Amino acid sequence: DASSLNAASLREEGLCLSLLVSSGWRMIRFNIVPVVRRKHRVPALEGAQLTPCFPEGSLKRIISQEVPLVPASAQHWRVSTDYLLTRLLGALGSLQGHRLDSLSILDRVNHESWRDGGQGPGLTFGHLKMVLLWASVLFPAPEDWAELQGATYRLLVVLLCCLATKNLPHFLYPERNLLQDSGLDLNALYQRVERFASQPEAFLRIHVTHLGRSPPPRIGNGIKALLQLPASDPTYWATAYFDVLLDKFQVFNIQDKDRISAMQSIFRKTKALGGDES
Repeated sequence: DASSLNAASLREEGLCLSLLVSSGWRMIRFNIVPVVRRKHRVPALEGAQLTPCFPEGSLKRIISQEVPLVPASAQHWRVSTDYLLTRLLGALGSLQGHRLDSLSILDRVNHESWRDGGQGPGLTFGHLKMVLLWASVLFPAPEDWAELQGATYRLLVVLLCCLATKNLPHFLYPERNLLQDSGLDLNALYQRVERFASQPEAFLRIHVTHLGRSPPPRIGNGIKALLQLPASDPTYWATAYFDVLLDKFQVFNIQDKDRISAMQSIFRKTKALGGDES
């Protein structure tokens, strides 16, 4: 067996035990942490607005279970958000539609294009998971996720808005900005994501037979100004505003009359503010 185990980085004062496991060409790091399970409230999961976004009863089951606590310092413990987020994603995966498929597509594009094959800094899979959770709340209708292209754009408009405003709220603790102090060049990253959203076909060619003329860009200049509106007015962080963005990318495709009316109302408001690029 060519595998090896390296425990040279273990430190008594650390909050976790870090083990490096080598197997052939891969090196995998395992961070082993002590866990205490106890009942603990997570207010973000108790809001009624989340109920339509997840399978019936799934949130109640997640909330009713004990939550794992992990060390935050030598004296304090914190809720393990990874465990809760994994449970939430599992619940979304049980629904019909392309929620997890769209996450997989963006993860691939992020690795191969936005991070240059994983060689450069950029978004993590954790960032993208957070985007999917927010998109699931903002787009709760089954028809939002029925078609793969439309599902992927629902993640993209949320991601673009977060990059334009330089704020990706944590799903469980919205006061935390996951892009703050990230060390990332958010302006350059925004440009890469916008280019993909405008002409995704150019990034998804996987065979020489796919080469050819790309469709024209889906959007014109000036979309970033529209994407920045939630930074000055948090009330824009709502379905109707993001529906306007979907319409800009020509993937709205919603038949619900109330939702269409709400989208059109927000569109008129943004146009009056000068947020429309046309």
